[in-house]
Amino acid sequence: MAEQPSTADERALDALTKVLESAISPEMTEAQRLILRRLATAGDLFPSRVPAPLNITQVGGYLNLVADDPVLSAQVLASALGVAGPNPTPGFDPTLPPLYFVTRTNDRPPGTAQAATPVQLRVRSDFAAPFDAAVAVLHGLGVMLPVLAADAPLPPLGAVGTPGATPADALGVLGRRLTLVPGAGLVDPTLDPLAVGQLGGAGPQLVLARQLDGTAPQAGTVTPAAYALWTCDATTCTQSTVTDAFVDLDPVLAAGGWHRAQPLAAPATAADAKGWNTWTNVTGLVAGTSTVGAELRLLYSAGQIAASSVRELQDLVWDGADFVAPA
Repeated sequence: MAEQPSTADERALDALTKVLESAISPEMTEAQRLILRRLATAGDLFPSRVPAPLNITQVGGYLNLVADDPVLSAQVLASALGVAGPNPTPGFDPTLPPLYFVTRTNDRPPGTAQAATPVQLRVRSDFAAPFDAAVAVLHGLGVMLPVLAADAPLPPLGAVGTPGATPADALGVLGRRLTLVPGAGLVDPTLDPLAVGQLGGAGPQLVLARQLDGTAPQAGTVTPAAYALWTCDATTCTQSTVTDAFVDLDPVLAAGGWHRAQPLAAPATAADAKGWNTWTNVTGLVAGTSTVGAELRLLYSAGQIAASSVRELQDLVWDGADFVAPA
């Protein structure tokens, strides 16, 4: 027969443990996380080897032993008073990074790619206002911008350099890469919300957004024209002439800080899209000065960086086009 708790405190702790072990609601799961963190950072899990002080003089003597460490002094004093003290544990940072990611509602135009289009996206806080302004301009023209992602998650430890692993996308984890839904273009240029092609069948390759709302405030400024647009499958890409109202995305996104490599190469297959749906934002990066480490610390805590494989990339320096090993 199991031994029963002998005191009221022990019985209460036993009941609390059983409640936590059977928790299924989000609130109780969060409570579990907080309690486990408190246990991990508590200083009284094991009995002290030092006798309890008998008077204030002995308390002062203990404090004198740790006088050179203000954090430890505060913890000792908190322990003596029986209150929660500071716990500056690695991974739990007392201050948050100056930048963060904000959530935005995504455009999900009708079509075959709608099901694969995320409902929301995350944008860096310092890029959010220019991004919102660019989207507002596009909406005013009657077009939509289906975004696949404007950030990339921090890769876990071991994800970089392991066999078969994809190298970490530094610009992506820094929230500096904007990718549109690939299936929103190159499938059916007569219906797709996005398209790639040339005005009049000549000139540079353009990334276009089809006007879907002719009643938008500035819709009348978009003039229908004939474009040679691409249709791609797994093996080939072909061009056909489509006359409709399209908006060139590059000037609008560039006004918000998002730029695409120029010139854009013609696609060869559906899998070889030549980056038509990707833009980068290098605002504030200084060649020869900006590093991955400095940029990471603007967005992530020291604990998050230490728990990710990007910690191995912190010395990389911006060369004006990409982050490279320092000279």
